[in-house]
Amino acid sequence: MVRQNNPRAPNVRTTTTRGIGPHVLLLLLGGSLWGLWPGQAMAEHPSPLPMPFELVKTLVGTWHGNNQALDGQETITVQYTLTAKGTAVIERVFPGTPKEMVSIYTQDGHQMVMTHYCLLGNQPRMRTSRPVNGNAITLSYIDGTGMRSVHDKHMHELTLTLIDDRHINHEWTVFENGRETITQTFAFARQ
Repeated sequence: MVRQNNPRAPNVRTTTTRGIGPHVLLLLLGGSLWGLWPGQAMAEHPSPLPMPFELVKTLVGTWHGNNQALDGQETITVQYTLTAKGTAVIERVFPGTPKEMVSIYTQDGHQMVMTHYCLLGNQPRMRTSRPVNGNAITLSYIDGTGMRSVHDKHMHELTLTLIDDRHINHEWTVFENGRETITQTFAFARQ
């Protein structure tokens, strides 16, 4: 019979620390050094494409355009203002009139989300689903309130085209019964 030699167990000492345990601290430190920490990775490798929300922030001010109304040519005013410490942009179409509509744009990671408070009495939410394409930002319907279903008439898509620092276009697409019914384009100039 062979006798196994049981070496003595090593003397292991543990210490108690206040706050974050040493293992968690090492994990966080190691992750940030290797670029695994999401905030670190985003800071070191920013998106090469313009962020849609940053582009919308450049629209702050008052803009005027025209629309062919049933009773003649109608001037449309659009105002953009920053709110909530620069984390949201408020767009007011026909400000101060009974036809006023408000849209609020906010950043959501690398995307932008917008809620449109419409004359139709509903509030569709739209999100960018693809990177900014040249000078155009497209937001598409994700959900909404004030509707029984997506088949109710609602604004379904918006493309903002920033032509230059003095000219923009809005292209609004309306859906009803699950399909596009009309797309209307408005041209605006900065005042």
